[in-house]
Formats: sequence, C-alpha cells, structure tokens
Amino acid sequence: MRNRSVLRLAGAATIVGAAIDIAAPFLIYPRLADPWPHLVYVIIDLLLLLGMLGVWSASRRSASALGLTGFVLALLGVMLVRTSSAEIFGGASYVIASSLWSIGMVVWAVDLMRAKVFRIPAGLWIVALVIGLVGLAMKDHGPVAHVAKMSFIIGFIVAGLDLIKARGEPA
Repeated sequence: MRNRSVLRLAGAATIVGAAIDIAAPFLIYPRLADPWPHLVYVIIDLLLLLGMLGVWSASRRSASALGLTGFVLALLGVMLVRTSSAEIFGGASYVIASSLWSIGMVVWAVDLMRAKVFRIPAGLWIVALVIGLVGLAMKDHGPVAHVAKMSFIIGFIVAGLDLIKARGEPA
C-alpha cells in the first residue's frame, strides 16, 4: 500500500473516532450498560491513535527531539487513559493519564508549529490545554471542560482532514 493511501486512511480513522467521541454521549452511551461503553472508549482511542500515527508519519522528517518527546508522552497518555480503571496511580489515575496525553500533545504541537506543519490542529491542542487549565483554576468541571474537550477533538478532525487532503509523499 502506498504511503499516501495509508495517511488518508489514518485521516479517515481520526475523523470517525472524533465523530464518535462527539456523538457518543448523546447517541451511544445512554443505550449501553457496563462494560460496553468501555469498548466504545477503546474504539475511539484506537482511531485517534491511528490519526496520531498518521500525523507523526507525515511530519517525522521535520520533527525535532522535542516533537518525538511529545509524541511519545502522548502515546503513553493514551495507553494510561485506557488502563486508568486499574487505578495504577490511585483514584486520580484517569486525571493523571489524560493530563499526560494532553501535555504530550502540546509538547508535540509546539514542535509541529516550529516545523510549520499541522499548525491548525497543533494550535487547537494547545488551546485545549490552556482552556482546561483555566477550567481547573475556576474549579469548573462542566462547560469550560467541555469547551477544552471540543478544542482537543476538533484538533483531531482538522488533522484528519489535513492527512486526507495532503498531496505527494509525507514531509
């Protein structure tokens, strides 16, 4: 399979994963009993992970050590999010894991901005962390947290679109 096709598939997977993440609280989770929502979470994260791998593949030649560090932290964050129910870090396992994912995405995003690739998704991932920190300072776990999550997910949608529409071989 050609690199271009693989990147387009990664882009499509990312968009599908983000769409499921947006729609699931309204259309899917209310209809499922435990443990089935967890399978949906795994599917979403797998699809977003494919997008992360696609973005890395498309941008790896222009990445620095900072970008690699952020990418690896983000991957670790995804894995820890999926295992957070084991409470490796106690009751705060999910918060720690999702924070690591977000911080990893921001570190990687800074490098993407430096390399002038995937700038809109990178900006949205940075904005998501800033909004999340504002919400944390305000002790808001509702609307502000939702806006942060939407910025994070929209970043994935834009990254997916960028992967689909890119021409030629990866950078």
